[in-house]
Amino acid sequence: MSDDPVDEDPDVADIVALLDDEHVRSILVATSGEPLSAKELGERCDLSVSSIYRRVDELCDCDLLIERTRPRRDGHHETVYVSTLDRFELTIRDGELDWTIDRTESDPADELSRMWGQL
Repeated sequence: MSDDPVDEDPDVADIVALLDDEHVRSILVATSGEPLSAKELGERCDLSVSSIYRRVDELCDCDLLIERTRPRRDGHHETVYVSTLDRFELTIRDGELDWTIDRTESDPADELSRMWGQL
């Protein structure tokens, strides 16, 4: 057993396979503008909610999407999804393959203020 830290970044093949799916791309685009629930994503992306959940799970596993809680006036809360993918870059140069994933960082205090303002 090694004391070296485990690299938890998803494999480039997993990311590329996900991004090859047009529905995954539409989910990422839709959630980059605003947090959306699975139902809202289904309507925007023209997919069943079960298909949305399958893709959302895969995106969350690769840290390309995160879950947030959206409070509602009626006291119930719903889960919404936010894209964390800011940039994906694959470079092949001088016999080397290099890839970079830039994720957006959101401040929980800013998110809470934004959601509170929507109530």
